[in-house]
Amino acid sequence: MRANWPPPLWLESEIPAKKWLGRWGGLWIAAGGTVFFLFLILVGGLLLENGAAITVGLLVGSVTVAAAFIYTMAYRFVPRDTIGMPRLLLAFGLGGLIAVALGSSFDSLLNKATGGGAHPGLTVLWLAGISEELAKILAVMAVSWKLRDKSMRNGLFLGGAVGLGFAALEDLAYAVSFYQSPPAQLHLTPILAALVLVPTRGILTPFLHPLYTALFAAALFSASRGGRFCFRPIVLVAYLGVSLAHGLWDGAAGTLQVVTGPAQYLLAIVVVLLVYPGVIVGTGLVWIKVARRARHAFHLRVVWWLAPPPSGGSPLPPGPPPGRHAGPPTAPPLPVSAPSAVPAAWAPPAPHTRA
Repeated sequence: MRANWPPPLWLESEIPAKKWLGRWGGLWIAAGGTVFFLFLILVGGLLLENGAAITVGLLVGSVTVAAAFIYTMAYRFVPRDTIGMPRLLLAFGLGGLIAVALGSSFDSLLNKATGGGAHPGLTVLWLAGISEELAKILAVMAVSWKLRDKSMRNGLFLGGAVGLGFAALEDLAYAVSFYQSPPAQLHLTPILAALVLVPTRGILTPFLHPLYTALFAAALFSASRGGRFCFRPIVLVAYLGVSLAHGLWDGAAGTLQVVTGPAQYLLAIVVVLLVYPGVIVGTGLVWIKVARRARHAFHLRVVWWLAPPPSGGSPLPPGPPPGRHAGPPTAPPLPVSAPSAVPAAWAPPAPHTRA
């Protein structure tokens, strides 16, 4: 911000203008990606038997939801944000790739350590949160290493972008595997298997990996000091929390495949009706609370400049903001009447509702 006083008024220009695809551009991207996915799979794959069309269709279907949410996140940027679209795309692409590379390596090492075979064992699934959340936060640190403003808001943005990139690549890997070797118990052809798996994982994409990584990154960024990463107790608590939610999801799915007989049906009811909704709702509520705190901290920097003191007088405080030294003025001061003293009990107004 400028060193001279009075400061500029930001909030009018921070309302997102009609840019790019507009406010609902994310929905347009999701709808367009769905149309292309269905066309490539049904027309190119089923009717024309074109293998390349199926490959492209699986790719489009796997990244459509993630791309829609990346657009929505970028549309929420305002002029005072210290990150922009380039860093968000870097976190989505490079960060997601780093996270997948590290996460798959950690899972493989964990599988070997527990004596697993070609497929991950039940122990690996229950501990998947420990390895994969560590991989994703390392990716967040890599794409934000030179970022000086490590605020909670930036942590939510970058963590969510890395989580979306991880989810898109993981969905693609599952889609290819599911298409090549559909589970025998489902009695599905490869085309139908792709039509079932890709939309299902697409619906779940925004509720799992992006939320886990966003919460973990927000805790890490909020604990940072002076632009440097600091590991405080809140970081460990966040790591254990998201790892527990992640492991509970994967472990419940793995256990459901191992159990047989009548117990499998009872366990399926518990997992589908209690475990999965509990993980999604619990993680979502925590994310909402953290996002509100991040929005409040973001607006608190300037919002107290915009309201006059309760006793009347100048609409702007007469001195520089706390913690800043008034530099040489670069513009003539605004003509204002003699301001009255600001009462000591005056507090900043509530933050604006738009972040």
